[in-house]
Amino acid sequence: MNPIISIVNRSKTVIDADLKRKLLALQKQITRDFEPVWGWGANLRFNAKKFDMQVIVKDTASEGGFLGFHIKDGKPITYIFAKDDIADSGEYTSTLSHELLEMIADPNVNLYAIGKFRLDGKRKSGFFGLEVCDPVESNFYKIGGVTVSDWVRPEWFEQDHKKGEMKMDHLGVLDAPFTIAEGGFADVLAGSRWHTLRGRKARLKRKRHRLEARKNAAA
Repeated sequence: MNPIISIVNRSKTVIDADLKRKLLALQKQITRDFEPVWGWGANLRFNAKKFDMQVIVKDTASEGGFLGFHIKDGKPITYIFAKDDIADSGEYTSTLSHELLEMIADPNVNLYAIGKFRLDGKRKSGFFGLEVCDPVESNFYKIGGVTVSDWVRPEWFEQDHKKGEMKMDHLGVLDAPFTIAEGGFADVLAGSRWHTLRGRKARLKRKRHRLEARKNAAA
């Protein structure tokens, strides 16, 4: 049985009716696109009282009471900031899609895959957090006019695939494991240090609350 994710609206910018309508497209992305590939899904509910996970929609990251990603009573809780996103890109649903898919894939922010990467001209191995949208963060598609995030497939986390051998993300932007799309990034733990690998033109606009949770757990 798929978990229930409650979407709680505490934004003054996003009206309830708009959010409810857009949740239909986000549910379609999860059920039609993501779950058949990953084997993990979720049922989205607006302001549900009983839930397994929760995403809270606020206006800005500067609002008081922001706790970042955290777990309360065994239930993962995270945030998006709709007013900030709309000011930056004109929409907020790609961020909501991003957070939902990453919450489904790794709800407790404690899963990793071993992969290789280049740093200062040297090839190294490290632990990549199971963040399914970060590597393709700047790539999007639409469902019923609603903008949703691209996401990587399980093959992206499997080092043995050769370049061009398999599809690595939903839109087919990447062609090899552990590669980063333009505008994307990935966080990797090598030894005792965290490194952020960036694609061309990447700018880390969102609050890195999932990375902070990983750093705190690894400290």
